[in-house]
Amino acid sequence: MRISVIYCIITLLWQQCIATVIGVDYGQQNVKAMVVSPKAPMDLVLTPESKRKDVSGLAIRRLGDGIERLYGSAVGSLATRFPKNSLLHLKPLLGKTEADETDVLLYLRSHPGVEIKNTDRGTLAISVDGEDYGIEELCALNIQEIINRAGRLLREKDSLNLDPVNKLAITVPDHFDQHQRQAVLDAGSLTIEDTCLVSDGLSVMMNFAFKQRDFTQGEKHYYIVYDMGAGSTRASLFSVLQPLNESDPLQIEYGGFGYDEYLGGSKFTLDVASIIESKFLESHKNIRTALLHSNPNAIAKIVQAAEKAKLVLSANSEASVSIESLIDEIDFKTKITRQEFEEFIQDSTADMFQPIESALDSQMWQSLITVKDIHGVILTGGSSRVPIVQQKLASILGDDKLLKSVNADEAAVNGATVRAVKLFDAFKTKPVDIIERSPTEFAVKVMDVEDVEIVFQRGSTYPTKKVVQITETRDKPKPFTVDLFENGRIIQTITLSPGSLGKSIAGDTCVGAIVYNVTFSLTQNRLFELEKAEVICVDEKSAHEEDSSTKNSKKNSRIGWLELSKKDLPLTHLSQGDKTLLRERIRMLNQQDQDRFEFEEAKNQLEGLLYEVRGLIEAEDVLENGPKVHLNKLAHIIPRYLEWLEDESDGANKIDILSKIAEINDLKAKVEIYVESSSEPLDVHQFKRMLKRADELIKELEDAKEVTHGGLASINETFNQAGYNSQQEFAKINLPHYISNPLSGWQDKLKTLKGVVKSVDELVSVGSVDKRSREDLFELKLAFDEACIEVDEKIKLFNKARDYQFRELLSWYQRAEKAKKRREEKLKKSIEEQKSANLSSSAFEEVSSSTTISSLLSSTTFPASTTVEVDASVTTTTTVETIIHDEL
Repeated sequence: MRISVIYCIITLLWQQCIATVIGVDYGQQNVKAMVVSPKAPMDLVLTPESKRKDVSGLAIRRLGDGIERLYGSAVGSLATRFPKNSLLHLKPLLGKTEADETDVLLYLRSHPGVEIKNTDRGTLAISVDGEDYGIEELCALNIQEIINRAGRLLREKDSLNLDPVNKLAITVPDHFDQHQRQAVLDAGSLTIEDTCLVSDGLSVMMNFAFKQRDFTQGEKHYYIVYDMGAGSTRASLFSVLQPLNESDPLQIEYGGFGYDEYLGGSKFTLDVASIIESKFLESHKNIRTALLHSNPNAIAKIVQAAEKAKLVLSANSEASVSIESLIDEIDFKTKITRQEFEEFIQDSTADMFQPIESALDSQMWQSLITVKDIHGVILTGGSSRVPIVQQKLASILGDDKLLKSVNADEAAVNGATVRAVKLFDAFKTKPVDIIERSPTEFAVKVMDVEDVEIVFQRGSTYPTKKVVQITETRDKPKPFTVDLFENGRIIQTITLSPGSLGKSIAGDTCVGAIVYNVTFSLTQNRLFELEKAEVICVDEKSAHEEDSSTKNSKKNSRIGWLELSKKDLPLTHLSQGDKTLLRERIRMLNQQDQDRFEFEEAKNQLEGLLYEVRGLIEAEDVLENGPKVHLNKLAHIIPRYLEWLEDESDGANKIDILSKIAEINDLKAKVEIYVESSSEPLDVHQFKRMLKRADELIKELEDAKEVTHGGLASINETFNQAGYNSQQEFAKINLPHYISNPLSGWQDKLKTLKGVVKSVDELVSVGSVDKRSREDLFELKLAFDEACIEVDEKIKLFNKARDYQFRELLSWYQRAEKAKKRREEKLKKSIEEQKSANLSSSAFEEVSSSTTISSLLSSTTFPASTTVEVDASVTTTTTVETIIHDEL
C-alpha cells in the first residue's frame, strides 16, 4: 500500500489546515514531541526548563485530600527519595501481563520499590498510596502533560489561537505485538480520540531521506536504521528510489527487520549499577547483598549514579561515582573506567550486530540484497553513541558505512510528525510514496477445523483487507468461533452468531449451501481485525457446478450479517466505558492541578505584594508624609500575613488568598494616593470646589435622563405626519445587556454621592475643616472622588443608552416606511390590473335603436366610473392604515 507524506522543508499550504497535529516519540527513557499548526510549522515542544527532551514518566504522591503529579526533571530528584512514587520508563509494561515475568523483573530491578499489580483485565497496574493506576492511564497522564505544553506553545505564538491539539501520532517499535500496539493506542486515545501509530524506524528513515536529497535517479539505495534506545535495539531495512521522472515522488520501501528486545541503554545502566554494587559490597563487607537489595532507596541511588556514570563513560575513559548516604548513613565514592565497563558487557557485544543480520536474513521483498549492497547504516537512539557499539559495528561493516549525521535524539520525532501530517490528511502536501510491510504474520483458526489458515503473510503491505470464505457444514447456521493469531500466538477469539437471521435461514429460505464471507483487515496501525461476516446462500445447483465464479455469483443471494462478539486473549483492552471513566478521572486530575497552580500562583502573588508594600512603607518620604493609620495597619498586617503564608496557608483556599491581596492592595493604594496628594491643601476652599463639582454632576445626571424626552420632541412631528407614535415606539426599545446591566443601580450611586456631599457640606457649613485631622479629610476627599467617578460612569452610560435607543428608533422608522411603500405599490398595481380586466371583459348587446343605446350607455357609465374611483380611494386609505398597524 502506497501512502503519500511530506517533510517540513516542503512547503505546507497552511490555509488548507484542518487540524493541529502533535507527534510524540514515546521512548522508554525520554520523550520528545513536535507540533504542527498554522502558527507553529514543526515546532519542538520544549520542557518547562527549555530542554528538547523530557523524562518519560511521572511521580504521584498524596497532597491533602488529592494527589500531586510531577513531571520532567522534578521526578528525577524524587526517584531516590520516594522510589515507590516515581513511575518512570513505563513503556515495556504496556500490553503485558503477570506472565511476562522477564519484563516485570527487569522493570523492578531498575525501579525498586514500585508495586506492580494485576488488573481485572489481565493487564498491569501500579499501586501508589493504596490507589491503583493502569499502565495505559499512567502513560496517558504523561502524554496529556506534553499536549498541554504544546497548547501553551501555540498560545504563546498567537494569543488568539483557540484551536486545540486534536490529532496525535505516537512512535512504536516494529517488534511490538498487537497487544502492545493496542495498549499504546489506548493510552493515546485517553488524551486525544484521533490517535495513530507510526513506526519509529520509518520515522528516522523519512527524516534522513528528506534531508539527504541527493539520491541517484532510477537507482535504489539501501539503508539500515540501527536504533539502539533505552529498552531495545532494532534494525530496519529500507530502500529509497528517486524515479527518473523528477515529477514522480520519492519512494521509500520497508524490506526487513531484526531486533533484540532487551539490549539497550537500560541494560548498560544496570551493568554499571552491578559494578558499583560490587565495589560497595567489597569495601563494606558487613553489608549483605540481601540487606542492600531490601532497601529501595539505596538501589534507586545506585541506579541513578550508574546512569550518570554511563553517560560520562561515553565521552571519557573514567567516571567518578559519589553517593551520599547510600545505606546506614554510609557515603560511598568510587571510580569506573571505560575498559572496566566494556569488559563487563563483553557478552552483550556479540549481540550488537544480530539485529542487522536478522533484518538481512528475513527480507520481505523479492530482490534480496547483502551487506555489500547497503549504502549506509543510520545510527539513532541515545545508546548508539556508546563507543563500543560503534566500534563493533565498524569492525563488521566498515567505518565508512556508519552514518552519524542524523540527530539521534530528534530524528524519530521529526519523521513521526511528518508521517502524521499525511495520515491525518491535515495539510495539503507534496507526496512521497511509502510501502509499509508487516514483520509478523497473522492467521485464523475456525472452530472444528484443525488447520490454521494464514490470512496476512509476513511481508504483507498494509493497510489491506482480505475476504475468507467459510462453508457451513451443518444443516442450519449456529454460533461458531474464529481465533486470531499473530506469529502463532492467539490474540483474540471472536464468536459469530446468526442472531435474528437464524429463524429466516432455518426454513426454506436457503435450499442450497450456506457460506460466510468473512472480511479481515490489517489496519494502518497494523492491527489484525475481523471486520464483518456476511451470510451467503449458494444455489444448490451452482454449488455442485464447476462454473465460473461470475456465473455462480449471479445465482447466490445475500441473506445478512452475523453478529460479532470479541474477546481479547490473554488480556482485555480498555472498553469505551473504561475510557470514558478514565477520561473523566484525568479531567478531574487536570482540574485539581489547575486549581493547585492558581492557588500557588496566588500565594506567590501575595508574598511578592507583602514584600513590595513593606519596602513602600519603610521608604523615607512615605514615613514622613504617609497616613499614620494606614501605615500602622500595614506594619501590623504584613509580618502576620508572611507568617501565615509560611505556616498556615496550606489549609487555606484561593479565595482566602485573594481577599488578603485585595486588602493589601486597597491599603497600598490609599497610602500612595495620600503621599501623591501631600501638596493638596485640603482646606475649606477645596471642599467648596468639591461641593460645586458635585452639584454639576448631579445636574448633569438629571439632564442625561431628561434629554431623551427632549430628543423625542424634535422628531414627533415627523412621526405624527407618517402616522406613528414616537413615544410609544421608543418605549418598546430594550437596551442590550452590555448597557442595561452596568446602568442598573445608578440610583444607589447617586444616593452615595449625595451622602458624601452632605458630610462635606456639614463640615464646611460649621467651619470645622481646620479642626479635623488631615487623614480624616483625606478619607472624606477619597470617598468623594470615588463617588464622583461612579456617577460620572453612569452619566456616560445614560448617554450611550440614549444614542442606542435613537439609532434603533430611526432604524425602525426607516423599516416601517419601506414596508408602507411596498404595500402601497402592491395595492396600486392590484387596482390597475383590476381596471384593465374590467375594461377588456365589457361587451355590449346590439339593439335596434342606437339613440336608446347611447342614452343608456351615457347614463350608466359615468356614475359607475365615479363609484369605482371613490371606492378605490376608500380602499387605499383603509389599506394604508392596516400596513401601519401591522408594522407596529
